[in-house]
Amino acid sequence: MEFIGWLVERFGIYAPVVPVLSGALVRTGNAHITDLGSGSGGPIHYLARQSGLSHVNFLLTDHYPTPWATALKHVAWHPEPVDALAPNAPGNGLLTLFNAFHHFTPAQQKELVQLHASRGLLVFEVLQPNIITFLKILFTTTIGQLLLAPFVRPFRWERLLFTYILPINLITIPWDGLVSVLRSDRPTTLLQRLRSAVPAGHAIDGGTVGPWWAPVTWVSCLPDRSA
Repeated sequence: MEFIGWLVERFGIYAPVVPVLSGALVRTGNAHITDLGSGSGGPIHYLARQSGLSHVNFLLTDHYPTPWATALKHVAWHPEPVDALAPNAPGNGLLTLFNAFHHFTPAQQKELVQLHASRGLLVFEVLQPNIITFLKILFTTTIGQLLLAPFVRPFRWERLLFTYILPINLITIPWDGLVSVLRSDRPTTLLQRLRSAVPAGHAIDGGTVGPWWAPVTWVSCLPDRSA
């Protein structure tokens, strides 16, 4: 999680989603975001430092929380475990899921929409089921890991040990990444699947943002203000 989170933060993979988030916040009239399945917190840590989101209060949560210290006053960790499939998520305002939606089954994905539509749910995925993504993840988690492991922060001697001496990371991280590619969906597939789960009075939208070499899939389910 630290390696992937550092990559996301260092290379600004989620920079293109700032307008999507900003638009959803305006639409709901709220400046609070609770992130579900935050992992190492890389996406939120990056987004919270962007000028367009500097007014937003972020609450990070996870089923296995690993809180880290941050100097950002508008970012906080919820210390207790949070199940994304449970109702009444902590905090208030929008709910987000960054690169975690593919971990849920199609039935669970529909359940997430049904549970959290009233607050507004935004899903962002950096993976798509195609050969370009597969090769990109394969390169990043093997050659990329060999080149970048010493620069990942927070620095850990264990990371160097399990990358260069006992190369366990060169097996586990590529495996995790490539399996995730196989579990991912195209935006059109996600939208088609989730439309049947959208509660009355809510609207679903989605697509991709960002450059062709690093597109981010997004799906939003928000209260329909035009209804």
